[in-house]
Amino acid sequence: MPLALHGAPVPSRNTLARSAAHQIACLPILIYAIFCPTLAAQSAPPTAENFRLEAREAAAKAHWSEAAANYQKAIDLAPRDASLRLELAAALASAGQHVQALAACQLALRISPRNLPAELALAQSYRAVHNYDETRRVLERAHTEHPRSPAPLVALGDLELELQTYNAAIAHLRPAVTLDPGDTHARNLLAAAYKAKGDNENALAQLAKVLARDPQNALAYFQRAQIFSAQNDDARALPDAEKAVELQPQNPSARLVLGKILLQTPDKLPAEKVALRCSRAAANLQPLAEAKPNDSETLFLLSRAYRCAGRPEDAEKTLAAFETASQNDRSTKQDQLQAKHLVDEAESLAMKNDFPGALDALHQAIEKDATFSPAYSLLAKINFSAGNLEQASDAIARALSLAPYVPDFLYVQGKIFEREGKLDDALASFERASLVNPKESDLYYEMGVIYQRRNDRPRALAAYKKAAELSPDDAEYRRAVAALSAATLAH
Repeated sequence: MPLALHGAPVPSRNTLARSAAHQIACLPILIYAIFCPTLAAQSAPPTAENFRLEAREAAAKAHWSEAAANYQKAIDLAPRDASLRLELAAALASAGQHVQALAACQLALRISPRNLPAELALAQSYRAVHNYDETRRVLERAHTEHPRSPAPLVALGDLELELQTYNAAIAHLRPAVTLDPGDTHARNLLAAAYKAKGDNENALAQLAKVLARDPQNALAYFQRAQIFSAQNDDARALPDAEKAVELQPQNPSARLVLGKILLQTPDKLPAEKVALRCSRAAANLQPLAEAKPNDSETLFLLSRAYRCAGRPEDAEKTLAAFETASQNDRSTKQDQLQAKHLVDEAESLAMKNDFPGALDALHQAIEKDATFSPAYSLLAKINFSAGNLEQASDAIARALSLAPYVPDFLYVQGKIFEREGKLDDALASFERASLVNPKESDLYYEMGVIYQRRNDRPRALAAYKKAAELSPDDAEYRRAVAALSAATLAH
């Protein structure tokens, strides 16, 4: 007796008849599924995983809007899947929609508290909108919750490097490489922090460990070339710079360092070898000058390389371009400084209610530097105070186009929308600002005002309480909480 039938009851004749009838009835379905698989598949409703796969395909092609839309469809079907929200956040961040990415990360953490990937993504989103205090707070909490993971420490070290607080960077990165000695990225960051402090010995020690593990690490060669060049050690600087360019030929920083090293010709080098080095320097720097024709540093080095290589006409032409670019750089910096001074002057005049004088100073500032966003923000505030809502709206829109993540600009935009009666738009601006800076109490108070105007008392009260929690000494916030609480009880 076959093993599969051992102990099985013998089917009755009626059972066999029913089974045969069932198989005959199912035969058309089986044939349909075999010969029409596409139509059969179409009959099944899409799942969250289907949309996730479609989103990943779109993301692989850098079609970020399509990817985000498919992730959202997946989330609608699986709202408790934190990983979907993290993938959505990554797509939004890649599309430059960092505030929306913040919201997606926060929702992922509400679904899955203490989720390390979500905490790291949230920190990166805060960093993208330049809220470094919140970035640091999230990463420090992540480190406390996950003390054996080097990732929060590496992210903290990278942040401190950007902020040029090198001792703090080292304090985070040293334990990170202890936790994961094979992390060459963390060691490169640690070497950069040591190098920035002038501690070349420790920097070189870290870079040696990187290259021992990864002999093709372009960043390590680049950093080591910088150190050796600063020490006038051409014999070691040159091969490292050449290796960095070989590994990353499109990296402008590597090409610039190599160009500088080639132009630092050693003493007593024969003239023909000097000319050869200079020709190599010119060939190395030419792509940079073509990519950035107004970069004064590149033009200066290239003009030197041409002259040294025996190409005087090219040297003169490039030197003239350098002088023009250098003059433009000086003029731009001077205009930027003057614009800042004029905006400070305008703010002082506005505080004295000299609005015509303030407006005149602001227009001068904008003429000096049309990209200085605080000038437009102050212009919006002054027009708002004067009741010129159209001009105020145009000015704050310009400020936000230049600096889209400044909470103060979003707050001003919200107040303008509120005055215009556009409550949905006002609420959206305040909420956007609160995502960027969750510690700003005024934003929650303004949201509470709008909710109260809509008779949405629970949300209004929650917003007022949040404002009072963040600024417990503000009497206006406390009064708003007390008044609405009393009114709620009375109903």
